[in-house]
Parts: sequence; structure tokens; C-alpha cells
Amino acid sequence: MLDAAKVEAEKLRTTAMAEGLAQGREQAAQEFEKNLQAAIQKRMGEHAGAVKSMMNQIATQHQTWMQNYADSIVSLVMEISERVIRTRLDREPEILVRWAADALAATRSAQRITVAVHPETLAELGKDLDELLSTPGLPEDSSLIPDETVSRTGVIVRQLGGNVDAGLETQLDTLQRLLEEMT
Repeated sequence: MLDAAKVEAEKLRTTAMAEGLAQGREQAAQEFEKNLQAAIQKRMGEHAGAVKSMMNQIATQHQTWMQNYADSIVSLVMEISERVIRTRLDREPEILVRWAADALAATRSAQRITVAVHPETLAELGKDLDELLSTPGLPEDSSLIPDETVSRTGVIVRQLGGNVDAGLETQLDTLQRLLEEMT
């Protein structure tokens, strides 16, 4: 009986030891997992600021690059537009007469109109511009004058309320402003 009790006690001790060992391992695994998660969170917290800073730098660099790209595109469009228009004006100087007509349309309510163009433009297109000033609906006091301050590709319609500049440079400035507003 004593021997059976010893054997039984040894079994209980072995079972208890195995159960304790299993519980200890389970606790150790849980503790390890908890410590690992805490270490990961700590490391992420340490690097989160650096990652956020890098992301902000990348975003800023991207925005700067995109703005530079847009500025380059606007500049290229402006250069091409100016070349095309100047070439066309060389072949078809009567385009200035159409620009003058557009500017005159904007001044229909004026009592007195003066169309100022460069002297060379007046020599080349004076007849067409004079005909334009004699169209019905324009004030009787309408005149065409040479003006050295007006560019060769310019047309300025002067009236009491202000000027209407229909020259190439003004139109290109307007185009550039519109393109820049789009970017």
C-alpha cells in the first residue's frame, strides 16, 4: 500500500510538474508576445515621426516638381503661340485689322474713338483701317493715328473711358495669365 501510494504520489507529482510546466510555457509565450508587441509599438512610434517627415518632404518635392512642370508647359505654350502668331502676322498683316475691329466692337458706346497703330502698320494697313473706321455704328469723330509707342503688332483703341489694347503682346499676356490660372 505504501509502495502504491508512493507510485501514486510520484504520478501526481509528475502530472503536476507537467501541468505546471505547460502553464509556465503558456504564460511565458503570452508574456513574450506582449513584450514583442510593446517593442514593435515602441519602434513604430520612434520611426513614425521620421516616416511622416519623409512623406511630407516627398509631397513637397512632388508639388514643387509639378509646379515647375506646369510653369515649363506654360512657357513652352507661350513661346510656340508667339512664334505661330508672329509668323502668321508676317504673312497676313490684315489680322491686325480684325483685332482692331474686335477692339472697336468693345467701344461702340464711345463718342470719340482714336485708333493708334505703329507708323509702319499704318503705312501697310492704313487703307483697311480707314475703311474699318467708316463702318456704320462708329462715332463720326473716329480717327486713325500713327504712334511710335505702339508695337508693330499692336492696335490700341482710345476712348474717353479708357483704352482697349488689342495688340499681340496684350493678347499673349492674357493667354499666359489664363494658362497660369489653370495650373
